[in-house]
This record gives sequence, structure tokens and C-alpha cells, in this order.
Amino acid sequence: MAADELKSGDKVELSDGATAEVTGPLTNGEVPVRIIDSPFGPDSPGTEKNVDKDEIYGLFIDDAMTEVRAI
Repeated sequence: MAADELKSGDKVELSDGATAEVTGPLTNGEVPVRIIDSPFGPDSPGTEKNVDKDEIYGLFIDDAMTEVRAI
């Protein structure tokens, strides 16, 4: 899967270890997300921001968010 195939509601893992929910489509190389958890980064849960598509490490493929498929 490529970043341009992500859709709202997808849960992703970011390169800084944060977990986020996609809130919109890829636009100008960035994906809008809402932070769910950020154990190593400065963002707090609920923070909304745009991340570069290259910062998305993987897509969670299960509801429990335990398995990640690389993007």
C-alpha cells in the first residue's frame, strides 16, 4: 500500500513511534493525522497535524493495533 491509498480512519505508525489516525487524503505530499499516542515524541494525544508521507512507517492491519504492514 502507498501513502496515497490511505483513507480517513486508517491507523498508522509514524517514524517517531507515534500512533495516529488518518483524517484525510494525501495532499501535496502530506497526510493529515490525529495523534492517538506519542510515547517518544512531543505531540500529545488529540493533536492534529500534517505529516510528510515519508514519515508514515506502516499501517495497522488489525483492530487491536498490534500488527503493522510497512508502507
